[in-house]
Amino acid sequence: MQEIPRLVLNSKKDELFASKQYPKPFAFNAEVAGVFDDMVKRSIPLYCDVTTYLGDWALDYYKAGSHIYDIGCSTGTTMIHLAQRLEKPVTFFGVDNSSAMIAKAEEKLDHAPEQHRYQLICDDVMNVAISNASVVIINYTLQFLPITQRLALLQKIYDGLCPGGILFVSEKVRFDNPQFQETSTKIYEEFKERQGYSRTEIEKKKEALDNVLIPFTEQEHKDFLGQAGFSHCDSVMKWNNFMSLVAFKGYS
Repeated sequence: MQEIPRLVLNSKKDELFASKQYPKPFAFNAEVAGVFDDMVKRSIPLYCDVTTYLGDWALDYYKAGSHIYDIGCSTGTTMIHLAQRLEKPVTFFGVDNSSAMIAKAEEKLDHAPEQHRYQLICDDVMNVAISNASVVIINYTLQFLPITQRLALLQKIYDGLCPGGILFVSEKVRFDNPQFQETSTKIYEEFKERQGYSRTEIEKKKEALDNVLIPFTEQEHKDFLGQAGFSHCDSVMKWNNFMSLVAFKGYS
């Protein structure tokens, strides 16, 4: 059995929202990129587990000679993790529209396994060609896109996947039931407090993310994936208001 490598997470502690000056509205600028690894580790439940788990799926569905795309690649954590686990040469494409994130990813790739090829693309994903892909990853990214663009992106991914390929999606989700949504918010904010964030930091970040991060329900994600053409979709991991899904492109 293959030993699973530790994730490459290296940033200073996230204290952006502890200061009077903080990114509002929230944006993936140089300030955020500088603390991003710590931010996601402490803000996204099961973040490390999700990244490891998607590696398990990639090992099963990657086809030799095809490509792996990481859309919203941020600091390159996922690509590095997959590169350490896939033994056969792979061409990775990391796409992000934040130049600060791409710069951090470039630093990490300096120490990535040399048998693979890496191409980092700083652009709007709708301008990027997706082709010959057997695995596409879009983790915690759809939620930041305008709702009107989400189905078009999923269709673009579907078209670029090889038959038998998969899309691995992770997102923050909301509940249809208002009472459940209120409870899930309370549970999530308590989680963040346990990670060392103060109530002030939590409230400031929530304010900064208002109308920037717009989550779907689980059913809306599944409906969109079906409309995009995927023949099968299942939720494979969930913690309160965060979940991961895998969508499959059929052979017909």
